[in-house]
Amino acid sequence: MKQNADSDAIRLVLYTDDTVLALGALNVFSSMPQFRAVAAEPGLANFVALVEQGGADVILLDLTPEMTVGLISTLRNAAPEARLVLWGRSFSDELRYQARQAGVAGFLERNLSLEEFSESLTKLAGGGPSAAVKKPEHSKTVSLTKRESQLVTLLAQGLKNKEIAACIGISEGTVRIYLSKLFAKIGARDRFEVAVFGLKNAYCGQASWDGQNAFVTENDEERARPVLRSLVLVEPQRRRGYARRAAVANE
Repeated sequence: MKQNADSDAIRLVLYTDDTVLALGALNVFSSMPQFRAVAAEPGLANFVALVEQGGADVILLDLTPEMTVGLISTLRNAAPEARLVLWGRSFSDELRYQARQAGVAGFLERNLSLEEFSESLTKLAGGGPSAAVKKPEHSKTVSLTKRESQLVTLLAQGLKNKEIAACIGISEGTVRIYLSKLFAKIGARDRFEVAVFGLKNAYCGQASWDGQNAFVTENDEERARPVLRSLVLVEPQRRRGYARRAAVANE
């Protein structure tokens, strides 16, 4: 694994949208001679630019809503030699599987002791083995089209049909048709179940809703990257009749 030219310390690049957390983490790492930690100024663009400068051994990613599969892929391409590590309170089996498929090397939970945290990061930086992540048992994988990925993402953000229609530039009637087909495809009973599937697989971010007159278009490259190319469904519910799906899609 690549190390810094002026030190044997592990160069760690941290991302979080919590300024206080970033300052606290950097303060802790400053007391550990085996690490040399840096964090970008707030904003994803600054963070990606910092990663693109090269030299990182570990990229530690706080599991914020911005941490999408698309962003992980971007970081993977920008720093192919670095080890990507997700840092969060908990990780569903579906999210672990999706993230590992996108190139994440390891997962660190917030409840680790400082010693455990340091040891885990050191092992990951050295290219050591991380815990194997298997596809969840009793599951199936369903491929999503770009439009279906958008729908899952926006449903997981709690948007209603009118908001979804405005966000991706289609009519409410078209949204209802797409949702009915999506429910049938994945065997979901309602929009809430679709949202849960989306949250368990990965955080949202392909297209988002910032409020009235703040639409995101597909030409907005920073926020229109693909998020979920597939859904890993654990023990999916049995499909209901089309009439039921159509009724729920109209909500």
